Amino acid sequence: MAETAYSEDGPRRPVPAGKVLPARGRGPTVMMGYWDRDLHNAVADTALATWFGFTVDAIKGTHLSAVIGETAYQDSLPQVAGVLAGAEQHWTRQMLNSSGETRTAQVALIPHTRDGEVRGFISLFTDLTETLAGESQAKDSLERYRALARSIPSVFVLLYDADLRHVVAEGQALTAFGFREHHIEGRTLFESLPHHRAVELEPRYRSALAGTEVTWTREVGDRVFSLKTGPVETDGVVSAGMVVAMDITKARQREQSWAALHEISTAVARSEDTASVTAKVSEVLRRLFLVDNASVIRFAPSGSVQIVAVSPNDRDIADDVQSHQSGSGLATDIIWHTGNAAIAHYDARSEGGAGVMFGNGFRASAAAPIHVLGDLWGAVVLSSRTKERVSEEVLGRLSEFANLVEIAIGNTQARAELEQQAKTDTLTGLPNRRTFQARLDLELSSAAATGQPLSLVVFDVDHFKSVNDTHGHSTGDLVLAEIARRLRRAARHGEMLARLGGEEFVWLLPGVAAEQAQAAAERAGLSVASERFAASWVVTVSSGVCDLASAGAANLLDCADIALFEAKRQGRNRSVAYRAPSPE
Repeated sequence: MAETAYSEDGPRRPVPAGKVLPARGRGPTVMMGYWDRDLHNAVADTALATWFGFTVDAIKGTHLSAVIGETAYQDSLPQVAGVLAGAEQHWTRQMLNSSGETRTAQVALIPHTRDGEVRGFISLFTDLTETLAGESQAKDSLERYRALARSIPSVFVLLYDADLRHVVAEGQALTAFGFREHHIEGRTLFESLPHHRAVELEPRYRSALAGTEVTWTREVGDRVFSLKTGPVETDGVVSAGMVVAMDITKARQREQSWAALHEISTAVARSEDTASVTAKVSEVLRRLFLVDNASVIRFAPSGSVQIVAVSPNDRDIADDVQSHQSGSGLATDIIWHTGNAAIAHYDARSEGGAGVMFGNGFRASAAAPIHVLGDLWGAVVLSSRTKERVSEEVLGRLSEFANLVEIAIGNTQARAELEQQAKTDTLTGLPNRRTFQARLDLELSSAAATGQPLSLVVFDVDHFKSVNDTHGHSTGDLVLAEIARRLRRAARHGEMLARLGGEEFVWLLPGVAAEQAQAAAERAGLSVASERFAASWVVTVSSGVCDLASAGAANLLDCADIALFEAKRQGRNRSVAYRAPSPE
C-alpha cells in the first residue's frame, strides 16, 4: 500500500507505506500526518501511528480528536482553526503517547492549499522529551543557517537529515529552480523534487552523509549555478548534510563563498567558542579573498584593538601592530571613528600601526565592521602586499561577509554568556553548587589516582537570620556578597570557593590535608570578622573541615557538614575539623 505525498498542487508521487520520517543525526524522530478539512487522517507514517497507538492502516480515516485525545484536541482547536484559515501553526505542548507517558512534543501544522482553497493540512510531530536541550540548540543552528543563507544574494541552502528530508530550504536563488521554500522544507528529496532529479541527487546526498563532499554545476536558463553538498558534523559525528547553491554567472569570484558559508556555519552548529569561530573566519577570509593576511579584531572601549585571530598565525606582526596603535593609520582606526568599512594604504611615510604594516611588506588593508547586538564589536581585516588586491569591489564583498561573521560571533558569544551564567551564582559571582559538584567529582578522581590529599571546608554565616530580620533581605544580600569577597581573598590559585546556597559557602583545597585546611579556614574566618560591616557591626562565620583521610568511605561534603554543626554547637565563630567516630 502507498501513502501519498501532498504538495501545493496536490498529490505528487507515492512513497513506500510505513516510511518513518527522519531523525536529524541522533536527534528526535519527526512524525508526519495529513488531515482533511474534516480533521480525518488521510496519510500517516509509521512513527506517528505507533506513537499514538495505531497502525498505519488503522489511523487512516480516524478523527484527530480520537488520535491525540480529547484534552489535547480541545487545546489545539485554535491552531487547527488557524491552519484551516491558511496560516502555518507552530507550538510545543505536553502530550500523552500510547504508553501513557507525558511527553513534550513540538507540533507544526502546514496548510495544503490548492486553487486558493485550504484542502487540508500536514502535521509534523517531534518528540523532544529526551533531547529538548539539544533540539533547542539545533533550532538555533537552523536559524543561523537561514540567516546566513538570506544574507548572501543568489544563494540557497538546503539542510537535510539522515532520511534525506529537507530541514531547511532558504535562499533567494531557489526561485531560479522553480521552487519556493515551502515546496521543499519538511519534505524528503523524492517528495520535493521531480523523480528524475531526485534519482540524480540521491547518491550525492548519501555521499555527503557518509562524510564526502560532492560538487557539480547546473545550467538553469541563462544562469549557471555551482552546487556543493557536504557533511555537517556535530561533536565529530556527521549529523546532517547540506547543499549550498550559488549563481556564478556574473560573479565567478563568489564561487568560493559557499565554502566559507559552509565552514563557518559548521563551526556555529558545533557550538564552538568565539576563539574557534574567529580562527575559522580568518582562515576562510584569507583563502576566499586570496590575500596575504586576514584577521579578526575586537575593539576595547578605548578604541584600541585586540587581534583575536589571524591567518597565517604570525603573532609577532600582530603583537607589533597592537603595540603601535596611537595615530595608527590603520583601516580599523577609520572604522572606530566612523563606523564605516574602509581601505588604508601604507607607504614609507606611514607611522604607528601603518608603519609596522609597511615595514612587514604590506601595502594595503581593507576592513569591515562587525556589530554584535547593535554595538561595534570589532572588524574583519584583509591585508595584501600589493595594492591591487585591495579594491572597492573587495571592500564591498568583505562588508557582506562581515554580516555573516556578525551572526556567528553574536550567537557563539551569547551561548558562552549563557553557559557562564549557568555556572555562576548571580549574587556573589562565585561558582554555584552545580559547578562546585562537577569540580569536586574531578578532584576526587584525581586524588584517588594520585594519592594526593584533598580537603573541603564548609562555611556558614553566624546568626544570618537576624541580619535579614533586623536590616532586611537587601542588606542580607550585600552582606553575603561582601563575605564572598573576603573569603575569595583567602583562596589560592587552583582552589575553588563556591556558594552552596543560602548563607553557606564551600572551599575546595586540592593537595591540602585537614590540619592545613583548618588553619586556612581559621584565617579566612578572621578575614571575615576583622572588618566591620557598615562601619558598625561584626559578622562571623563558622566552618567545618574534612579531608579524604578523615572521611574514609563517607561523603566528604557530608563529613564537613557534621564538623560545621559541631562548630555551631561549640558557640560559633570557629573552625572544627571532622573526626571519624571510633569503631566500637
